[in-house]
Amino acid sequence: MVVIGIISAKGGVGKTTVTSNLASALVKFFGKRVLAVDGNITTPNLGIHFGMLSQENTLTEVLEDKIDITQAIYIHPSGVHIIPASLGAMVEHPDTSKLKEKIDRVKDNYDFVLIDGAAGIGREVISTIRASDQILLVSNPDMAAIISGLKAKKIVHALNVPLRGLVLNKVEGKDHEMKIEQIEELTEARIIGQIPFDKKVIESISKMTPVVLLDGRTRASRSFKKLAAEISEEFYVEKESIWDKIKRLFRLR
Repeated sequence: MVVIGIISAKGGVGKTTVTSNLASALVKFFGKRVLAVDGNITTPNLGIHFGMLSQENTLTEVLEDKIDITQAIYIHPSGVHIIPASLGAMVEHPDTSKLKEKIDRVKDNYDFVLIDGAAGIGREVISTIRASDQILLVSNPDMAAIISGLKAKKIVHALNVPLRGLVLNKVEGKDHEMKIEQIEELTEARIIGQIPFDKKVIESISKMTPVVLLDGRTRASRSFKKLAAEISEEFYVEKESIWDKIKRLFRLR
């Protein structure tokens, strides 16, 4: 069992997309028991990625000690267990320092607990880091996002939580993007996943279904499966579809 906090210092990099697809890939393709937790209390999105819009019991009520954490666990048709955060407006935010205590009560029921942290480096993110056994840092491959990621990395280091690695999202291979070697040298972190920009991901978000569940053949889906293999430390080879075989044959001619 391992609790992985998934964080980013900059908003809009696709952290929740990584969380939802990693959770789905671990369950669907590797048979793992996974609990995905929306640790972003201020602006929660994880539930939306799974089509969950109006759950009565959420992490918010758990942190307020109104309900037991087991009452806030929902089982998605994919098999992913999810604890959403409340989408309702809040005057006062719950005490997120209780996050580790609450998750510790149920973590032994799972192979992986993935906490989708808030963007930035505020109180909620610190609670996510403290509740985690290791951290995944999500970034885009541009200079601004990487520099922001360095700030988050320093906090992770200060809290003495291991950094599992860096996941680059929305990779397009354009001139303005930093090279892999540059990023690893600057961050002193290993890149363990590269997710290409994929229009199918945008479609999947609008359909509130992780792309690995919507269409497992897309470039992004295959990259998420590779990331899941890395995280689970299992060997995985993508099976070549008939369409891929046809395209490969034409390229050989």
